[in-house]
Amino acid sequence: MKTDSDQRIAEKILQVADLENKQVLEIGCGDGRITSLMVGKPKQLTAIEPDAEKIREARKKVSGADFRIGSGENLKFPDKCFDLVIFTLSLHHQNSKLAIREAGRVVKDSCNILIIEPVNEGEVERIFAFLRNEDQATLEVQKSISESGLNLEHSEVFHAKWIFENKQDLYQSLFEYYDMSFDADTVLQISDLMGAKLDTCPIVLQDIMIIQSLKKY
Repeated sequence: MKTDSDQRIAEKILQVADLENKQVLEIGCGDGRITSLMVGKPKQLTAIEPDAEKIREARKKVSGADFRIGSGENLKFPDKCFDLVIFTLSLHHQNSKLAIREAGRVVKDSCNILIIEPVNEGEVERIFAFLRNEDQATLEVQKSISESGLNLEHSEVFHAKWIFENKQDLYQSLFEYYDMSFDADTVLQISDLMGAKLDTCPIVLQDIMIIQSLKKY
């Protein structure tokens, strides 16, 4: 399996936000894949993730960022200390209303919160939903954004690709991604959704995401 998702996310972040000479906080950095593509651009890049094992991996693989264990729902930082806060595909994994409120607390006045989220209608998202359905959580994110009291300055849908050699590679990659055992019923559901496309080689799936920039006044 190959994907340009991380690269596309990093490209969009750099297009929408100015990181130069900024104090930046990334929330939900995972093992640092996207963090690594931003290193060297901000004055200081702090990245947090609640999973301690992923933070250990990030520290081993990526230099130039301050990796810490932490949650977006309870940020261990003082008020107004960052020039930019970025949620990289992480806001729907937590209480989005609380996390946006916390981000608004730690970002400076007249500065931005950047949110990257999956779009439920994407091919990748529709297939992944058979293993772990996050549709409601992503809808809650949009509700939290609209109710945040922050100004939505920019909203843009963009795309990435996931490429699988064949259907065996697709199934193996999906179950490994979620660390789940192979399930025949799930495979049947995916087969019904994909139809003839499942027999193409390679299988190219469209990943749809949205990037939104909120400004705090």
